[in-house]
Amino acid sequence: MTYRAWQVKQPDEQAAARLANAIGAPLLLARILVARGMSSPEQAMEFLEQDAPLSDPFLMRDMDKAVQRILQAVDEEQPIVIFGDYDVDGVTATALLYSHLRGMGANVRCKLPSREEDGYGLTNAIVEQLAEKGYKLIITVDNGITAVQEARRAKELGVDLVITDHHLPGETLPEAVAVVDPARADDTSPCKTLSGAGVAFKLCAALDGCEPELLLDFCGDLAAIGTVADVMVLQGENRTIVKHGLYALQNSERPGLLALLGACGLGDKPVTSESISFAIAPRLNAAGRMDSAVSALQLLLCEDEARAQQLTDQLVASNIARQEAEQRIMAEAEAQLAADPARQNDRVILVWGQDYHPGVIGIVASRLVEHYGKPVIVISVQEGEGKGSGRSVPGFNLHKAISACGDLLLRFGGHALAAGLSVKEENIPALRKALNEFAAREYPVLESPPLELDVTVRLDTLTVQEVEGLDYLAPCGNGNPAPLFLLENALIEGVYPVSDGRHCRLRLRQGGGCLYAAYFGVSVAQLPYQTGDRVDAAITLSIYQGKNGPQLSGRIRELRPAGLPAQTARQAALFDAFLHGSKLADRQRQELLPQRALIVTLYRMIQKGEVWAQDLQPVFAKLGPENTGRILAGLTALTQLGLVEICETGGAKKYAPVSVAQKQDLFSAPILKALEA
Repeated sequence: MTYRAWQVKQPDEQAAARLANAIGAPLLLARILVARGMSSPEQAMEFLEQDAPLSDPFLMRDMDKAVQRILQAVDEEQPIVIFGDYDVDGVTATALLYSHLRGMGANVRCKLPSREEDGYGLTNAIVEQLAEKGYKLIITVDNGITAVQEARRAKELGVDLVITDHHLPGETLPEAVAVVDPARADDTSPCKTLSGAGVAFKLCAALDGCEPELLLDFCGDLAAIGTVADVMVLQGENRTIVKHGLYALQNSERPGLLALLGACGLGDKPVTSESISFAIAPRLNAAGRMDSAVSALQLLLCEDEARAQQLTDQLVASNIARQEAEQRIMAEAEAQLAADPARQNDRVILVWGQDYHPGVIGIVASRLVEHYGKPVIVISVQEGEGKGSGRSVPGFNLHKAISACGDLLLRFGGHALAAGLSVKEENIPALRKALNEFAAREYPVLESPPLELDVTVRLDTLTVQEVEGLDYLAPCGNGNPAPLFLLENALIEGVYPVSDGRHCRLRLRQGGGCLYAAYFGVSVAQLPYQTGDRVDAAITLSIYQGKNGPQLSGRIRELRPAGLPAQTARQAALFDAFLHGSKLADRQRQELLPQRALIVTLYRMIQKGEVWAQDLQPVFAKLGPENTGRILAGLTALTQLGLVEICETGGAKKYAPVSVAQKQDLFSAPILKALEA
């Protein structure tokens, strides 16, 4: 488990009360606004009510050239092809621009690459294929900014290229008719965080010569889906696009979107940015991950209800297949790590297997990062070559780490938090070793970023009206997260299984108030807390309609023993650093070196079945938070000596004693000898 400090903001309560009174807002909303730096009525109202204006599309570099060439193609009825991408942003951008050009009477078609056959982005082979079919203009959406060779090849074949993208360019821009990308160094447009669909939306407004706001009712829904799915920052223009796009989505007349909303169970429910992230986007993405993104594009463009339902059923089936493949790879990865526990202690976790579906290894890497709190790379091996997808944690530059191992790789690319690579199968063990040597050298002590919480709440004063007022913060997402609250010193009054035992729900009491809070991904057996324990909970809040009207509901993000201090996270990071070869000062080693009495007490807790391997925080609290590093060292010593092992029962992983024939000298354990050296 990742042990990280909790960092709760401390808003000026008097300023919050003044703000609540000035703008007529619930106090809880005002406290969050002040905590996020909006303490004046003007700042608060601008955020809550006013839409950030959408800037003139022609402020984007080369937009005038793009519009001129596209309008020429429309007027002369030249065949145009839109080349997109297989993710949600690329598919929505393609659908958005295609619909608009068709409405202008253009002779236009679409082309989406195959993840497995074509890979990402425009290739020479695709350019040649499109040229052979007679296309005179290629417009890229959500890709193309690095297509330097491909642009040169298009020019040789007499095909004009208009690039629209939002990714970072390389050192050289492609030689195209126009390169529209707010990430260009010489682009002076105000919004630098547009998604691929957002850039396509601006292009449509430029083609019409109208203010972008006038198009929000017509294609804001697609722009919003692309923006949220690609995790763009929901501030400024993006917030305006998503806010109005959600309204358009809620009132959509597109048969494809209506069928998809129905399949997600959202037909009669409010559509939020969370709906896109957790329901709509995964289903649209599943097509490109498991087979071809064409079915997702067809759904967005579909105008027939029966056909829309067929396509939706295909996406649902693809999503189920994606989930099954993800679960299988996840189980195999966990089995690999369990079979060789030393690999769980790696600073960078590397897992690999034969024929893992390449469309889901990135998702599995993300899930493993959430579980282990460290960078993870998952590699699918096919015919002697491994293709990997990696995800990282804030503070660890994964691209830099992979670059340092470039001599072992065939290809690689990406950025600090996500990267991809190709490697010969025989080089994978060496890659694991090299990555971890780099991590130990460049990141000797890597602390997990703190969990940031907005404000504390009290259950005995919390009301439905206050929580309903949080709706004014929507749309929430990257840059404007849903509020996360700290509930301190709450008593667990009950623990109940949910969804056939896969999750659990806790009844929490604090003073005269109580709250039912769901804890997803944790079964009753896996929960190391019991009725009667006092805990701190990081929770989100919402309202549901109960038998007696609207009721408060919570969702637990993280749970810990009440009052557990931040030093546990620091000591856990320190122990991890030592475990991976970092040189520590004598004082730091003493913080990690346990006394015999502590190890004996720990062993007795293990004998009683009180030490959950998935969450050691209750042990830290019981034996003293100042002993966190010593507890981790003691557990490692007991494991190294073969005195304890991790056993799984009913999904719960606990440390259990191992029968041994003779007594062991505790301090003969390698970890303790190293700490004493």
